[in-house]
Parts: sequence; structure tokens; C-alpha cells
Amino acid sequence: MVNRNQKNQNALNLFLNDYFGAFLAVFLILFLVGAYFFVIRPKYQETLSLVQANIEQQQLIYQNSAKKLANLKALAEIYKKISPADLQKFNSVLPDAYVRERLFGELEELAGQGGWLVTQISISPAEDPSKALAPTESTENIPGAGISDKKLGRVSLEITLSAIDYAGLKNFLKILETNLRLFDVTDVSFSPAESSATLVLTTYYYQTTP
Repeated sequence: MVNRNQKNQNALNLFLNDYFGAFLAVFLILFLVGAYFFVIRPKYQETLSLVQANIEQQQLIYQNSAKKLANLKALAEIYKKISPADLQKFNSVLPDAYVRERLFGELEELAGQGGWLVTQISISPAEDPSKALAPTESTENIPGAGISDKKLGRVSLEITLSAIDYAGLKNFLKILETNLRLFDVTDVSFSPAESSATLVLTTYYYQTTP
């Protein structure tokens, strides 16, 4: 019995010695296949998905940038076609600086259109755009009150006209309304007996420098 067990053990040892390399190779192959399907392949697919998503995002950014560039080029072409005279009119709507003397001259010119006499013009110092306040209950109905744009300055002024009647006052208000420069009328006082009117106005300018 002992001899038979020894023979079986020896036969098993010989079999393992002869086929150990084959068993090891099969084990390694199965291990690598399992590692590929359960570890490497999922990581690869995840990385591939992230790369694809990044490519799509970059393509979207590129398309948006291309659209913006095309729009800017179109605007540049339109700007080139605008005559200097028209550009001057556009700049008159919202001047790029506050010039007190220029504002005096413009008001005199507006009054001269109806033959009215300017007896007084009082212009308050320009308000710092960075210190503009939000509208309160008392000013929320006033046009232009509480301007918050840090580059949009505001100037308050008061003009008194003489030799003007009610029809003339309405005509002057219409002139202000249709004028290129922006004017907001915040208060009007009319005296028929003295043929005079006092208007409180607000105008604006664009501050190009910080």
C-alpha cells in the first residue's frame, strides 16, 4: 500500500514538473484577461468618455468664439460704412466727457431755435458715476434717477427762459425731447405773468477714463 501511494505521489510530481510551465502560462493569461475586463477596460472607457466630453466642450467654445468673431467683423464693416457726420451725431447723444462750456452753448442754441431769451443757466458739478445711488421713494419716478452704471455720469442743470408763453414752453419741451443729446426734465415752473419758465434738467455723459 505504501509503495502504491509513493508511486502515485511520484507520478503527480512528474506530471507537475512536466506541465508546470503550461499551468503557469494559463493562469497568467486568465489573470491578465480578468484584469483587462474588470480593471483596465472600465478605466479606459471612463478616460475615453472624459476625453470625448472635453473635445465636445472645446468644439462648442470654438464655435461660440467663431460666432463672436464673425459678429465683431460684421460690426466693424458696418462701422466703416458710417460717415463721420453720422458718427458725430451718435456721439452727441451721449458725449464721452463732461464739458461745461459745451453744455452752455448747446442750451443757448436750443433756446435760440424758438427765439426765447436765456436769463440764467445754473449747472451743478458733474456727479461721480461710481457714487450714484439707487432710487428712493421720492426719486423712483424721476427719469434717470439712481443710475448705477459706473461709467455713466449725470449732470443736473437749471435753465430760466424769458419772452416765452405756454405754447412756447410746450415747443421748447418738444425740442428737448427730439434733441440728440439725452435730456430728462425733472421739474418745470412757468409764470405766465412774467412770460418766463424755469426748467430743471438732467443730462448724461459717458466716462471713458477710470
